Amino acid sequence: MATAVAAAGLVVLALTGGAVATAAPAEVTADCQIYWPSPFQVCDQIKDLYNSLGGAASPLGFPSSAAQAYGTDGLRQSFTGGAIVWTPSTGAYIE
Repeated sequence: MATAVAAAGLVVLALTGGAVATAAPAEVTADCQIYWPSPFQVCDQIKDLYNSLGGAASPLGFPSSAAQAYGTDGLRQSFTGGAIVWTPSTGAYIE
């Protein structure tokens, strides 16, 4: 039997009774990447800046949310240690 527990925005499975759980990998689009164990994709210029800083090993840590709308035409994505914002006029930057 598998029991799902939500902790810090992540889903954790606790297995009992010798059961083995498998999950289909998340679908990743062309310019996106997933940083396991976080289920959130990081895409485009946000991904490029994140990777240039060291990705999950950087002070930003793992993605803690999907990218969200920011202002009228931008995106903001949260990480355990901060956030990255992207707008067409500024490009990606650490908030």
